Amino acid sequence: MHLRPVEHPVVFDGNVTREEYGAASLELTRPAGVALIWLRRDERFVYLAALLPDTTGYWGDGLAVNLDTNGDRADGPMHDDFQWDFRRVLDSSVVYRGEMGRWRAPRDDPDWRMGAEREGGGWEVRSISGADGWMLELRLDVAWFQQSGAVLPGLAFRLFDDQGQDWVAWPAVAGRKHPTEIELHPSDWAPVALQ
Repeated sequence: MHLRPVEHPVVFDGNVTREEYGAASLELTRPAGVALIWLRRDERFVYLAALLPDTTGYWGDGLAVNLDTNGDRADGPMHDDFQWDFRRVLDSSVVYRGEMGRWRAPRDDPDWRMGAEREGGGWEVRSISGADGWMLELRLDVAWFQQSGAVLPGLAFRLFDDQGQDWVAWPAVAGRKHPTEIELHPSDWAPVALQ
């Protein structure tokens, strides 16, 4: 996976279009329609944008973004691994950090949710939901992708659609019983190179 430079300045407002981002980096087929994901960068930020078709809106429809900042590809989530578990209603989203092979909730509170917060240490998120689906933009300081030196950081996604309990993971890994397993194994995440 390559983080291509933006072709036009990004308007970071939660509205995701092909005109703004160009050709999608990933197309993930789901029963609700093809989900499009873009990865772009400029001098300061990496932009992850997603266009998720879904006419049966549910607050818990989800997009999980998993990042291995050091690129060490441990078999379980470690301190350098992060997961942004975004829900269609952003207030219900959670940001996790790896610790000794598992995901740790903020302040060790399993009931913690993002609430009205839309940013943290070096990241911001915006989202728009409508009758045809939802869109999300995550903006990360480029430093998140420069911590690993010569080793490439790792990236994985997991999508959830409540209609039909549909789960999709990228990258797809043979032998995994359920798509949610991708987020538990940084060793399976795809390398990401800055272009």
